[in-house]
Amino acid sequence: MKIFIKNKVFFILTAIIPLLTVTCVEPDNGTDSVSAYLGDMFTVADEQVWIPNTLTGKVSELFLKSTDNRDVKVVVADNTNNPPFHVVGTGKVEKGKLSFNINKLNENYLLDGDNFLFYYFNEWYGNGNITVNPSTVKGNLITLVTQYDNNGSPSEAIIKEGFYGTRKSLTGEYIYYIYVNANCKISAGKTEKADLHYTFNKFDLSLKTGWNTILKSETYTTTGDSSYSIKVDNPETRWLMQKINSTNN
Repeated sequence: MKIFIKNKVFFILTAIIPLLTVTCVEPDNGTDSVSAYLGDMFTVADEQVWIPNTLTGKVSELFLKSTDNRDVKVVVADNTNNPPFHVVGTGKVEKGKLSFNINKLNENYLLDGDNFLFYYFNEWYGNGNITVNPSTVKGNLITLVTQYDNNGSPSEAIIKEGFYGTRKSLTGEYIYYIYVNANCKISAGKTEKADLHYTFNKFDLSLKTGWNTILKSETYTTTGDSSYSIKVDNPETRWLMQKINSTNN
């Protein structure tokens, strides 16, 4: 069961693409980066949460400050699907401010190399175009779940995101918190899917034992072409709370 959010830029695209021909979209946050290596544990304290504004097409009104209260479960995927995910930490959103902390992941909560790649890098992994070195490394990513549906599946989550654009393109940026149990490198060559107008750019991710942040960028153009990139980075972005669809596969 995959519960991390895919195609997260869809809402922004719907609102912004019609405006790209008449205006430039500036970065929605500062551009300063902090360390992409977080060590054995990391803490988030009283950081503002935002929600999508589905009632506007104006750039300046795309996000609203949340004032909601939520219990937060920090979960990781499980490769046995029984259960489909593990709760590895808890937190809260209080009056729109997010707080949580995550410790070193127990070995039982780590995915082996093949399952790890399949769950989180499947765009490149599907054609055998990705490697992890050493191959024995294990890892996982966290998802912050805030609500569940009647079947017990996650229905709302918080992600770390940002976006910027020009008159002809829009880029959504998403930060993933990734844990690995050894220093490693995850690499993939460039992959093009001409029939879909998708390009997956090559990457080399050098990760350290413990928690790391990786930045995935998705760039969409007014011509219908899309490109995807991943690198180790941790720029200033914002926490966005939105509805999700989990998939059972």
